[in-house]
Amino acid sequence: MGKELCIFGSLFQAVRSQTTLSQWEISVRAGTHLSNVNQVEAGNQEPNVIIAVKMLLAANADIQSFFTSLSPHLFQSIESSKLPVLSQNEFKKKLNSALLPSDETKIFGILLSECRAATNLSQNCVSSIAKYDHRSLQRVEKGIQIPGVINAAKLIAATGIEIGIFFDLFSKKLQAINATHYK
Repeated sequence: MGKELCIFGSLFQAVRSQTTLSQWEISVRAGTHLSNVNQVEAGNQEPNVIIAVKMLLAANADIQSFFTSLSPHLFQSIESSKLPVLSQNEFKKKLNSALLPSDETKIFGILLSECRAATNLSQNCVSSIAKYDHRSLQRVEKGIQIPGVINAAKLIAATGIEIGIFFDLFSKKLQAINATHYK
């Protein structure tokens, strides 16, 4: 168990404790097993980025605030001196107009690719800044691999995009995709 795993789990536990929701209620709402929620809160398991956002949505968390509070913990493990500067409003416009697949497993990769395009960064550059395997980054962008929430946040931070803003938009796109599946 790494220090980063504890960060997400403890922050999530603090969010859930501010509600009247049990771990079981979170698991039902997020569509994951109760033991997953328990293991995340205990710091023994890192959820993938989709499950993490679904858990936060299940707890009615403010996604942007949550990830903004996670952000300072990430800059210790990425090469923040190489981060590009980008207008966050420009990024929001670009991401809001991105066409997304109906498959939720591909959404993060597409949005990450849009972030890279907005900052004119190569995959090599992003993987270097985030200290993330280049081939894994390729699989993430193709939707073949879903990163853990901490690595996902590092990858977004490596593009210079504020992770709170990104994950707020990501959660809305994820909800939109799921809403079309249940109609």
